[in-house]
Amino acid sequence: MSTPLKIAYLEISPRQTGKTSRLRRMAIDIAAQGKQVIFVCSPGLYDFLRFKLVGVCVLRDGEQVPETIDAAKAVWFYDEFDWLQSTELRTGAYYSSTASRYRDPEHDTPANDLLLRLIEAYGNHYQRFLWPFEMHYLELATVRKTMTQEEFRLNYLGEFIQ
Repeated sequence: MSTPLKIAYLEISPRQTGKTSRLRRMAIDIAAQGKQVIFVCSPGLYDFLRFKLVGVCVLRDGEQVPETIDAAKAVWFYDEFDWLQSTELRTGAYYSSTASRYRDPEHDTPANDLLLRLIEAYGNHYQRFLWPFEMHYLELATVRKTMTQEEFRLNYLGEFIQ
C-alpha cells in the first residue's frame, strides 16, 4: 500500500481576501530557510511577483523550469491553482485559489477533479479566509450588481459545491 500524498498548505477562499499575499509570505519564509522555491502564477501577476519574490523562481502558468533549478527538490507554490493550466499535485506543495467553477457531487470526484484531489490530500479540509473588515459593504453591493447570483456566490462567498 502506497503512502498518501501530503501537501503542505491548501487555501480555497473568495476573491479579495489576501490569498496571494499569504502565499507570497510563505514562499519568502521557505526561501529564507535556504530552500529552492518555485512560485507559479498567472501571466498577469508575473511582473509584480518576480520583483516581490527575490530569490524565488517565479514562473508564468505553463512556463518551463530553468535548467539551473532542480524542480524535483524545490518547494512548489501555486497561486490561483484552479485557474492555471499547469497545476500539478506535488508532495509538500502550497496551493491557494478562488474556485474557478462549481463542483457537482454527482460528477466531480477526486479521481477527475484536481481541487477535490487536493482537499483529499490535505486531510479532507482546506483553509478559508473571508474579506478583511476594510472591505466595505458598498464595494460588495457594487460588485454584486455586476454578477449573477451564482458568480457572486462562487467568487465572493467562496462556494464551490452545488
